[in-house]
Amino acid sequence: MRKRTRFTTLSLSLSLCGRILLGLSAATVATFAGSPVVLAAPKASTSIAVHIEGPNADAIRDDILSFVPETLEVVEPAAFSKSLKGAGQTKPVGDALVSKAQRKKALDRIRKAGKAAKVEGVIYGVSRTNKKKKKEVHLVYVDQNAGDLEVDSAVPLGGSRDERKRALEDLLGPTLAQIAPPPAVEEDKKDGDGGEGGDGDGDGEKKADEDEKDDGGAKRTRNDVRSALFSVELGLEFVGRWFDYSDPLSQNLRPYGVFGQPALSLSGELYPLAGTDISVLKGLGITAGYAQALGLNSAVGDGDPISTTYQRINLGLRQRLSIGESSVLGISAGLRFLTFEIDAQGALANTVPNVSYTIFRVGLDARVPVGPVALALGADYLMPLSSGPVYDRFTGASVQGIGATAGVLIPVATGIEARLLLEYARFFSSFQPELTDAYAAGGATDQYLGIRLAGAYIH
Repeated sequence: MRKRTRFTTLSLSLSLCGRILLGLSAATVATFAGSPVVLAAPKASTSIAVHIEGPNADAIRDDILSFVPETLEVVEPAAFSKSLKGAGQTKPVGDALVSKAQRKKALDRIRKAGKAAKVEGVIYGVSRTNKKKKKEVHLVYVDQNAGDLEVDSAVPLGGSRDERKRALEDLLGPTLAQIAPPPAVEEDKKDGDGGEGGDGDGDGEKKADEDEKDDGGAKRTRNDVRSALFSVELGLEFVGRWFDYSDPLSQNLRPYGVFGQPALSLSGELYPLAGTDISVLKGLGITAGYAQALGLNSAVGDGDPISTTYQRINLGLRQRLSIGESSVLGISAGLRFLTFEIDAQGALANTVPNVSYTIFRVGLDARVPVGPVALALGADYLMPLSSGPVYDRFTGASVQGIGATAGVLIPVATGIEARLLLEYARFFSSFQPELTDAYAAGGATDQYLGIRLAGAYIH
């Protein structure tokens, strides 16, 4: 197919296979009833359910699970949700949980669901915005005993995630410690004279899913964009380019246009000191990215296809800053190498708008949660250090550029998200033509647009 103007493109169709994400589920362990006189510690662990509804429910639940004692089992969310529906609570409880005059029916259903799920108690929370326009999560602990609740209070969500976790632990920790069985005694730990064998292999494994620590003892939260060690993104991008002249003075100037050309993109970020307590360095990361168009060809009128290369390479540094509860601000700088070359021969080679930019880039970007998703926004200043053949034809060429990014980030599973991103770059140039110039114009614009569908893993 032929595209617009004197140059057109022949695009190859490309399909991208989706990902199948598999969840792992675990069965609950039933508790054993003891005799009236307890002669030994029970073998089975007490189990509970943790159910949060409302905005950021998964993140709040993960924060609670991070300090649940190891001897206290937590049933799978799907299993308890099924029991909750079976008890008649088919809709979210919402603000009724906060109103002591309206929540009796909901508490009875939660208690009934806990009994059906064979749990000792239920931590039930509602994430909401209160009457003072403040975000909070109201939590109750519902056991099988009717009467006053051991936990019935709200935790504010306006601070950082670490502050939220501390507040949640202060509220729920005493109750969880009270109901959790004591750790089992390892009888086989007594080896020889009892002075050896204290460093079992289990010590290195029992915190595999908890917050990671580096050698200095500093914490970071896994799968959190504010403290991630690294992230990787793989995507399919549909790119476009438009090159045009302003105030053309000679007749040998050819514009160019293409849109919808598929390209593969790969990018990543690495924060090697994310686990330290050094405030300036823990958010300093290395960024890299690469994109390559697939099967791009160009043509003049009805002429034969001409092989065309489009590729983009980004290298740089990024300072990551946490803002508020879960927003992230990024300050970045680095180099971008942008190449667009049409493999024309003969006289045609002297008219095609080939470029080979080496660009110094500085920019700001932000990630702002909006309900269950997040918005990505960014702006760049692009300063070409070198520009390429098309600008060499003109006298006094001066080139500058700007860039912008916008998109939606959708969580799919822990540490995995889908991304829809739009990236735009515009280079604007001015020339100083003279009467003897073979190529003469007042300036030119070179625009690039990419629409990217991607999946990302955040560690």
